[in-house]
Amino acid sequence: MKKFGFLVVVVLFFAIVAFYSDREGDIKTRLRVGDSSYMDAVSITQKRDGIIKWILNADKAVFVTENEIKLASLRISFPEKDLTLTSDTGLYDVEKRDLKIEGNIKAATKDYDIVAKTLYWDSSTNEVMSDEQVHIVGKKFSVQGDDLVATNDKAKLKNNVKAIFYAK
Repeated sequence: MKKFGFLVVVVLFFAIVAFYSDREGDIKTRLRVGDSSYMDAVSITQKRDGIIKWILNADKAVFVTENEIKLASLRISFPEKDLTLTSDTGLYDVEKRDLKIEGNIKAATKDYDIVAKTLYWDSSTNEVMSDEQVHIVGKKFSVQGDDLVATNDKAKLKNNVKAIFYAK
């Protein structure tokens, strides 16, 4: 009787596997999102042609929706530019690959610091934008403006731009 019961269970198991593998389309396991789904100590490294382009670290990544991940205590390093950006929070859109960074943003290089309240990175255009005041402080200058648009090789401050240059 035990052998018969075992045989029935094995046949049922293979029937279920055959049923699901015969169905068209992908079988996807749905991830439940919300405050109960998160990762601690997240680190993501982006390489191109074997060269590290950026490294993102966050103390916590919370799945807000299937496409949005909220990052806490964010730090992004750009080794080629010797630039490190820190922020309180960020919101990453998985589908679009865009990143909105908020709260006490500071981007630091050896020559200058950039301070802002919000930044938005559009991955399709590879531009960083802000519609709030941005302040750039160097050893011999200080510039601030109400809007920022930056690409790989240049940054433009617009609206209410004020600059101060210091003499030696």
